[in-house]
Amino acid sequence: MSDADVLLSEKSELPVCVDNLLDQRDYQYVNWATSSTKDRLVSKTHPHYSCQLIGYTVNRAVTCFDYLSQFQVNTRNVTTKPNGKSSKLHFVFMGDSRMRQQFFYFLKNIHFRLIQYTKLIPDYDRITNPMEVPRNVVPFHHGDVDVDSSVLNLRVSFKWKPVINDTVVEMIQNWTTSNHRPHLILLSMEIYHMLQEFGADFQQYKKKLRDFAPILGRLAGVSRVIWLNQYPSVELYGDTDAKNTDIHTQKIFQYNEAVRREFKNFNSIRIWDSSNPLIEEYVRSCQMHSEREYPNPFFIKNGKDPFINCKPYVNCLDYIHTGYVALSQAIQLLYNDICNSQMYAGMLT
Repeated sequence: MSDADVLLSEKSELPVCVDNLLDQRDYQYVNWATSSTKDRLVSKTHPHYSCQLIGYTVNRAVTCFDYLSQFQVNTRNVTTKPNGKSSKLHFVFMGDSRMRQQFFYFLKNIHFRLIQYTKLIPDYDRITNPMEVPRNVVPFHHGDVDVDSSVLNLRVSFKWKPVINDTVVEMIQNWTTSNHRPHLILLSMEIYHMLQEFGADFQQYKKKLRDFAPILGRLAGVSRVIWLNQYPSVELYGDTDAKNTDIHTQKIFQYNEAVRREFKNFNSIRIWDSSNPLIEEYVRSCQMHSEREYPNPFFIKNGKDPFINCKPYVNCLDYIHTGYVALSQAIQLLYNDICNSQMYAGMLT
């Protein structure tokens, strides 16, 4: 079936969700109803109105990138290269290990209902830098990663920037004035600011946010900027010096509210918190089944697997990183938000 046939078949069903799907201030839906064939969102204000979420397979994601690339050319006056291609579409995930999770899941294009994992960029077209982390050095690569595709004309990057500091500010300022800035920046920097070794000073964090907001707001005026709120954590008891005494749900809520207050005058910075109900359900499930998930094969060290040398995110004892089923649904929500208005524009009139 061609893309046009798919669009026509979907048009005859529920309308496609195109409102703001990320920010709870604008999020118009109270329920995510899943059936064997489709997903729909049910309106908060109009119980009889629903819209359908598009299941973004690799083929649909590739089509989305084509639309976004063309939109970039049309709106930014991007010049083409001698080979006829425009500058690469560039998505950046910036922050701590939570953002690294989002980065991996974006690249894996996971179909959560069937638990199928498909690489967004096939091996033959994938250029990764760095290629591999030395074994037995660190369990994770606490550094930057770039993944490039010449076929898709796409770069997806992860920037290890767990705290707001001068380096982050300089990077954002450089992007704002550059003609080669990313098309989309998804970032979050909260958790490390809660830790004792990084000060654990809430007042200082609010000041950093206040100073950072106008700088990030200027970038959001020329690129798509999304701040991911910290998800709720699994509440576990630990020793007095354990990390989960520094990081817990009540403190997470406090820091999230600070972000909302400091960014309120910069409407171009979008805050992503609409996927919190997915994570809250995950947290509830952890109270019953701490080993409820099988390890994601992508996160298991088999031979020369890049970036990771251990099995993370397997059970609820990892109280800060959300399980892959909930995260795969969240990533589908992200795909719907950034793609639907471009891909289905002709169906909305």
